[in-house]
Amino acid sequence: MTATTPTAAPETAASVTSVVTDADAAAARTREQSALWAAKAETWVRWARPMEAMATRFNEILLDAAGVAPGHRVLDLASGAGEPAMTLARKVGADGLVIATDLVPAMLPAIRARAGESGLGDVVSVCAADMERLPLADASVDAVVSRFGIMFAPQTDVVMAGIRRVLRPGGRVALMVWTRRSASTMVDVLGSAVDAELGGDDGDHADALTPFRFGSCTRLADTMTEAGLEDIRTDTHNFAPRPRLSDNFWRPQLEMSWGHRLDAAPQTRPLIEARIRAAFAALADAEGRVPLAAEVRVVSAALPRR
Repeated sequence: MTATTPTAAPETAASVTSVVTDADAAAARTREQSALWAAKAETWVRWARPMEAMATRFNEILLDAAGVAPGHRVLDLASGAGEPAMTLARKVGADGLVIATDLVPAMLPAIRARAGESGLGDVVSVCAADMERLPLADASVDAVVSRFGIMFAPQTDVVMAGIRRVLRPGGRVALMVWTRRSASTMVDVLGSAVDAELGGDDGDHADALTPFRFGSCTRLADTMTEAGLEDIRTDTHNFAPRPRLSDNFWRPQLEMSWGHRLDAAPQTRPLIEARIRAAFAALADAEGRVPLAAEVRVVSAALPRR
């Protein structure tokens, strides 16, 4: 009797189907993210300059973790309306270059305008790009950063492989994420008010593309290890601002994060804003200031030197 080698065709076909299905699902989620952020673009552009001072405090931590220095070429992923690209441009100076990318083309004119007005037009280059498909040459940048962007990429492992590819040996990547919603007063109060009137829309599974997707201390670090990066560092930073209750300090964040939902249901805006005012009034001290907490995490790593 002649031995017959079992065929692997059915298993191979199933594997191919699985890969195609996963890729299609990721592409669909990317399209959803693109549509979502396109709806937010106008509001983000409008608030970019008023929010610059607050943004700088986050940006400086990120730049330090990435080892950004004068003369460096730096890739900024999910730059939005120009943060941290503007802080990066001032850091790298005239001899450096900042490549500011965003999935949504509507964000890019604001970055160009801000760079030009600040005399940094020759330092900042803008590019519409999906962070899962980076249009850069291999080993072309000294550092990669992203501030509150990586959470919205469906395939984090694909993003990390791309980052590894474009980094020069010894270059660093630094990614800033929120930790837990309860650790950031502003987002917690605003989110609770919106959820109370409109219901939650953040999803209820582990990989939902929410701001707090990487609240775990290890998930991003594990992905960096799998991508072959080294010298991985995880640092948590806490902020404790005390804005005046009378300044409606919460309005920019409400507009930038939830404005598209409020515009779709304008009748709920007064109710939501009333909830927000009441919640912050309950926290205010005798001087009319509201003690806030904000907790972020920066996960950074380096590409090994050859």
